[in-house]
Amino acid sequence: MTLPLSVSQIEFKKILLIRFARLGDVILLVPSIRALRSRYPNAIIEVLVDHRYAGILEMCSAVDRVIPVNRLAMRDGGKMRAVGNMFHLAQELRATAYDLVLDFHSFRETHLLAWYTGARWRLGLKRVHSSYWPFCFNLGPVLEDDDLHVSAVFLSILGFLGIVPVSNGHLLDLNSELRQEADSFLRGYQIEAGALRIGFNLGAGSQSRTWPPEKFAELAEKITQRHKAVVIAFSGPNEELLSNEFCRRVRATRVIPASNLALPQLAALFNRCDVL
Repeated sequence: MTLPLSVSQIEFKKILLIRFARLGDVILLVPSIRALRSRYPNAIIEVLVDHRYAGILEMCSAVDRVIPVNRLAMRDGGKMRAVGNMFHLAQELRATAYDLVLDFHSFRETHLLAWYTGARWRLGLKRVHSSYWPFCFNLGPVLEDDDLHVSAVFLSILGFLGIVPVSNGHLLDLNSELRQEADSFLRGYQIEAGALRIGFNLGAGSQSRTWPPEKFAELAEKITQRHKAVVIAFSGPNEELLSNEFCRRVRATRVIPASNLALPQLAALFNRCDVL
């Protein structure tokens, strides 16, 4: 297939983004989604994501449709069932007739999904520590830079299309009820007016990626020695011990534990942090 002289000049009408996990990475994908929406205001933008994190993207008005996938059920339901479910998903994506697919996850399974969609243009990330199947794409690849923040890596994929980041002051669209709920939560801890609110996300989804609680505690102490601040300690399921250990180690700092919040409440409280 002959590539256009300038991909940035193509007006894509139907776009699919692929990013299954993890929660933090899905949140960090939102700036890229909003940049896509700014560049293609009339396009249909859909995102394929792990069902556990679909609620986050449902709060992003730049997304027209969230396609949740229960990858755990596929993995644990037996090989034949997994193959059947994956084939059904692939058929659904192919029937949608996308003209652009962006693979932000870039594992072999997502490579194949991108290829099977039959989209005219397909672009993926070539990760440092993962295999890359070039036959699945006809644009790029975009090389992953380990020195960049995850959100910057995602935006580098859009840079290939000539798209620049946008700054509109918010990421997710929170209704007034969620905002009031977050404010009520904070008032319950009698946070002083003007106090800097710093959010620490203590978990990382796996033990190997988790920063030790004593390091978080040391950082919290240093920050609050310089600033009038309160620390909001976020933790998820099965991370109670991590949260308890962090809170135990932080003595001279005001800490508010925020554990096992539902995704909408988590997003609302994130939104109330000055630094996250």
